[in-house]
Amino acid sequence: MIATDATVFPSPLGNTSIRRMVIETRELGFDSIVAIGQPGWETDGFSVIGGLLIRETQVKAVINAARANSPGKGLLVVNAGNNSFNRSIIQIKGVHVIRHLHKTEKNSFDHIIARMAAENHVAIDIDLRPLVMSRGVWRQKTIQRYRDILGLCERFQFPLTMSSNARSVVELKSVREMVSLASLVGLEEPVAMEALSTIKGLLTPAGPVQVVG
Repeated sequence: MIATDATVFPSPLGNTSIRRMVIETRELGFDSIVAIGQPGWETDGFSVIGGLLIRETQVKAVINAARANSPGKGLLVVNAGNNSFNRSIIQIKGVHVIRHLHKTEKNSFDHIIARMAAENHVAIDIDLRPLVMSRGVWRQKTIQRYRDILGLCERFQFPLTMSSNARSVVELKSVREMVSLASLVGLEEPVAMEALSTIKGLLTPAGPVQVVG
């Protein structure tokens, strides 16, 4: 079974070593992880996929990162921003995943950007951490935001990824736990399993994309 946790933060960004995370995620049913700030490597059939996370909300920063991140080097993940920012970065060659849309306004990801994500084979990440860590109205807002995104996904068929966003070994989730959490936002098991298998295909994009700016 191909299953990738799309964002984890090993030490020094988190408090668990990369080797410990590999051991734990393998036991939790995964065959790969995207490790932010780490190079890619393989061990006994398990893949550590290097990840570069761009938190800045300037398009130029994303363009520079995409140019520096040569093909096959690693996964380029960008934190979402407003509608204009998201519309620009979705077109940049080398951007693989956009995450944290649940922290943005609803109009930051509309039907136009959803169509562009599908055309350019850019995935939208479903970060499960807020479903575990948040409570009350904030949790409900996150759930509704994800449901809105999934409605657009059903219509336009852009790829999804799922992540634990774990910063320590105790925050890691099993494949079964992630699928269960995804059901809270309306992601049925077959679709959730497909989202867990998306990452490796993102590193060899099929559609035409361009660098803007």
